[in-house]
Amino acid sequence: MEHIFRAYDVRGIMNREITADIAAKIGRAFGTYLRGAGRVVIGRDPRVTSLMFEQAFVAGLCSTGVEVHLAGMLPIPVLNFAVGRYGYDAGAYVTASHNPPEYNGVRFRRGDGTGYTRENQEVKEIFLRGEFETPEWSGVGRCVELSTESVLADYQRYLLDRLSLERKLRVVLDIGNGAAGVVAPELFRRAGAEVKTLNAQADGTFPGRKSEPTPESLADLAKAVPAMGGAFGAGYDGDADRVVFVDDLGRVVQNEKIGIIVAREILREKGGGVVIANVECSKIVEEVLTRHGAEVKRVRVGDVFVCEAIKEFNAVFAMETSAHYFYPDFHPFDDPILISLKLATILAERGQKLSEMADEIPSYPKLHRNFNCDDRIKFQVMERVVQRFREMGYQPDTTDGARVVTEHGWALLRPSNTSPIIRASIEADSREHLKELEEMVERVLGECMREFA
Repeated sequence: MEHIFRAYDVRGIMNREITADIAAKIGRAFGTYLRGAGRVVIGRDPRVTSLMFEQAFVAGLCSTGVEVHLAGMLPIPVLNFAVGRYGYDAGAYVTASHNPPEYNGVRFRRGDGTGYTRENQEVKEIFLRGEFETPEWSGVGRCVELSTESVLADYQRYLLDRLSLERKLRVVLDIGNGAAGVVAPELFRRAGAEVKTLNAQADGTFPGRKSEPTPESLADLAKAVPAMGGAFGAGYDGDADRVVFVDDLGRVVQNEKIGIIVAREILREKGGGVVIANVECSKIVEEVLTRHGAEVKRVRVGDVFVCEAIKEFNAVFAMETSAHYFYPDFHPFDDPILISLKLATILAERGQKLSEMADEIPSYPKLHRNFNCDDRIKFQVMERVVQRFREMGYQPDTTDGARVVTEHGWALLRPSNTSPIIRASIEADSREHLKELEEMVERVLGECMREFA
């Protein structure tokens, strides 16, 4: 069962890798980690199996003595908000994020709403040992139902007290049949926007499009935005922790460009500050934001690790190339609904089109490739890759995998935490240099893998 425990969460195919019994056992492990005490708030996404998973998980959690409060179906940033806002000791959210509908799992939250990192390993070890807190019958935890509507209303008030539109904009929201639909459209209307929606009905089979927002899955949104005269479109994933934007011309905007547009405004308001970007983000982050008073810090991939870096460096903004965005003035975790609203306020105030803002920022050719590599050797291969890069005269950044910078670009190799692959991300000044870097990466990786064949 080890493989269902990932770097950021627990996740697997329901009724194959995760059954109701296993969900209950995960709940018992989480409760034991919490020493069988305290209050925990639980939320879920609209997947077909989320209610079943939640009920089994909660039964296991309560059996350890923990008091559980059920927040219902809502986006994960709203659940994160509730954890800190209402003073809970911890939280949990039932989801498989952007995975296909047959998957499900759970993400654990700290008392401030940020996700577990090293704590996930402790919960995993408790699960595998099978040694759980088991109080007498009179010591099991209570289970209390919260008003989902009240939680959503509090979240909206919190944002709207500080963000509203100076002029009316039309926005198109592709909910993707996910959790964002219970709050995002109403929030934008209350902020002063005219709202059009696609795939707004919550449906855990995701009939409208794939849950993960990509240029391919957002094709309908790309057509709808210019056809409806929208200022922009926003496409969310199933649990609403990611958002990808479409500009007024119907073009999907590079995620880093959205981060730059929002961060630039925050830097202007604050007179500078630290901006966090993961190691996969484009070099345009430094190129543009340092001119606006930013000190850019690169960190490992994963929203939970970004949250830790935000605290460490007292950052004013953070972004991941995977469409996670963080605005620490509001809360220390990622919130794409908040970022969508902030973008709308910027466009309303500036009176400029998103397409114009995006085109002002440079673009560089970039590619992502996956290389098959047996789980038994992939970390040894990566150690050899670092060695090989050094022999070639590079000084690889090993924050997360191996990242080398050349005269005309950079390349990053990272072993997957969940699959027998090594991921490559490459960016260069031109298509020719991109091809050269790709060939170099392919050659180095091939040589290193053959050493372990």
